[in-house]
Amino acid sequence: MSSPKYTEKQNMRHNGNSFENTELSPNMEDYMETISRLATKNRVVRVRDIARSLNITMPSVTAALGRLKEKKLILYEKYGHVELTTEGQKIADAVYRKHSFLREFFHDVLRMSRDTADSEACRMEHHLSPEACRQMQRFVNFYRTNLDSGEKWAENIRDILEEKALSDLQEGDAGVIVRIAGKSPFRKRLMEMGFRKGEQLRVIKYAPLRDPIELKIKGYYISLRIEEARDIIVKLLQDKSNGAQEA
Repeated sequence: MSSPKYTEKQNMRHNGNSFENTELSPNMEDYMETISRLATKNRVVRVRDIARSLNITMPSVTAALGRLKEKKLILYEKYGHVELTTEGQKIADAVYRKHSFLREFFHDVLRMSRDTADSEACRMEHHLSPEACRQMQRFVNFYRTNLDSGEKWAENIRDILEEKALSDLQEGDAGVIVRIAGKSPFRKRLMEMGFRKGEQLRVIKYAPLRDPIELKIKGYYISLRIEEARDIIVKLLQDKSNGAQEA
């Protein structure tokens, strides 16, 4: 989930002391965050909007809203609109801050795709303690400060986290070879086939069950077993079309 209340830069630099315990269940936190998000996009928030956003039934939403109303976190009458109270908005903001921080941690630091980062943040945001979030925030601030200053160790971490095994790429992805890992008997064979550091390649398609994998490298189409592809470490090229042409 997301909300326009904070920019990505603000989230990553946010004060770790802002991570509070809401005392709500994960499901109730999802409701609070969803209501806040919908309120920033729509003039009013209705039960059907919440149900559609969370992919659940309207009766389930109505029951949950009743519990939130008892806690004085929302203003709601049956068949009416839903509004957050002042206290409810504080809780929704706290939930969003944690989600947003985790999403940007997975994307900016661990170099995951935005969709994957958002999905992982949704899974973790309800289960990490405020202390764990504060410690993660301290590490992130330290890492980003050193990265901005050009510290080699921080750049090395960034570069390593941008690397992937060839077997982890999706169809259509293009990458540049960083190294051939391990000392497997396939290593020499792979290098003889043109899989060398700096060469660009593109994943054409996977066979059923994802084995083997068809690639294009140096103008040739080659099939590799997944076991072999795991030993080829690449850096993903953001512009797939350019990578495909060069491969």
